[in-house]
Amino acid sequence: MPLKIRVKPEGKIFAGGAVLKNVGTRPADLLILSDSPVLREDYMMNIDRRNESDVTNVYFLLQVIYLFKGKDKPMDSLVIDTVRSFAKLYPNHDAEVAQIIAHLEAKESFKALKIAHTMLEQQEKAAKPETVPQPEPETVPA
Repeated sequence: MPLKIRVKPEGKIFAGGAVLKNVGTRPADLLILSDSPVLREDYMMNIDRRNESDVTNVYFLLQVIYLFKGKDKPMDSLVIDTVRSFAKLYPNHDAEVAQIIAHLEAKESFKALKIAHTMLEQQEKAAKPETVPQPEPETVPA
């Protein structure tokens, strides 16, 4: 089934082994006619980021499985074992890990990647320092 994707100006996508960039000043509509893995720029993680945290490490593994179509390959079971180990270290992610594993076992690697992407966004949001409004200084009447 063809996939229609809109790429914003200067935006990049990964499609079928190539990184494509919209060099125009307008959004570009593309139609992907083959069964190829496609990722938008905001889903692409560079290898340099993979060791920033355990979540980024899991995300990078899932990205590799998706991009290189690891269906029924020995690496799939290694990734599932790694994700299970991650869950033991981070029990607060049990629900997400269960969903990721279910999608991997169902050969739905992009759906697994989407869940990991949400985990990554939550981690990045938690790492940003919140700006707490400072109370107004009290003035003492003279």
